[in-house]
Amino acid sequence: MKKLLPFTLFIALISCSVVFGQPKSASASPYVEKEIVQWDFTSKTIGDDFTIYIHFPPGYDTSKTKYPVLYMTDGDWNMTVAMNCFNMLRQDYNITTEPLIVGIGYGNRPNKRSRDLDPGKGGPKFLAFIQTEVMPFIEKQYRVTDNKTLYGYSLGGMFTIYTLFEHPGLFNMIGIGAPGNGGNDLMPEAQKYLASHKDLNTKVFLGVGSYEHNVVKNIDDFKAYVAKQNFKDFDLLTGITPNAAHGAALAQVMQNAIAFFYCTKHKPIEIPASELIKYTGTYAVTGHTDDKLKFYVDNNALYFKEGDIPLKLVPFTKDGFFIYENEKMDILFKEENGKKYLLVSSPNEKPTRIDKID
Repeated sequence: MKKLLPFTLFIALISCSVVFGQPKSASASPYVEKEIVQWDFTSKTIGDDFTIYIHFPPGYDTSKTKYPVLYMTDGDWNMTVAMNCFNMLRQDYNITTEPLIVGIGYGNRPNKRSRDLDPGKGGPKFLAFIQTEVMPFIEKQYRVTDNKTLYGYSLGGMFTIYTLFEHPGLFNMIGIGAPGNGGNDLMPEAQKYLASHKDLNTKVFLGVGSYEHNVVKNIDDFKAYVAKQNFKDFDLLTGITPNAAHGAALAQVMQNAIAFFYCTKHKPIEIPASELIKYTGTYAVTGHTDDKLKFYVDNNALYFKEGDIPLKLVPFTKDGFFIYENEKMDILFKEENGKKYLLVSSPNEKPTRIDKID
């Protein structure tokens, strides 16, 4: 059943002898991330120099495809985190089109994020710099689409709140991570915006570590507030990283945002337990009747077992199911000439047929 369960991990213990080597050079050399290039950039809007980091999606150099763009504040450290988030998520999810990642930072210069990311200080000029200088440069230099995302964390989260409500429509998606000022800008900005607008056509992720209690409360209040507005084109997901404060939550919050924006995920639906009964029984891979799976209903949900491990199947269509342990995999129940079977499929793999035998 390796094809049905590609997520199963097998642990092998390998014994080996220890061999000590020696360095080939007398001292360490500087390390430069090979998947990221950088540009020194002078902003006429701000009158200062910046470093623009670019990370290319897989296949960029061998295709003519145009890619969406993910713009990130605090590019000096967020770039490598974002790159590794995609590397990890790619193992578990299907990513239709990965973006070109553009990080805006300061390189070896003094970090001036407190000036540039605070909406009450240089935030408006920094956004104008992105809109009128960075975006045109990226669109001229690289193969990109009009689909644009902005992500920021901490002070960057304050900046993305400002961008969301003061310049709606500039970005298709906005990621707000652990916004500074305790998230206290969130509700006032939303209420100010809705005083003169009726909808918000944006996909938004809001996340923070659970130990930032004031931000958690503001996120919950905002979520409840927008739920009452009956927006037609507003898509919001919130994510609270458990047992984490500001620093420890950074990577997980970013990964949750990236998964929401770029990973293909199933949307669960409800199917009554009385209708799930028809899927129960014993199944086996065609030609391998000794390799059996038991499907059964328990507590109004459908499960299957291979060995002693039960896994819950979650419906996303009338006859289609998935498991959270591997969202790349679809399980589709079929019937042909009175015989019931299911097809298990994953991207770029031939479907596996599993017949009902009892």
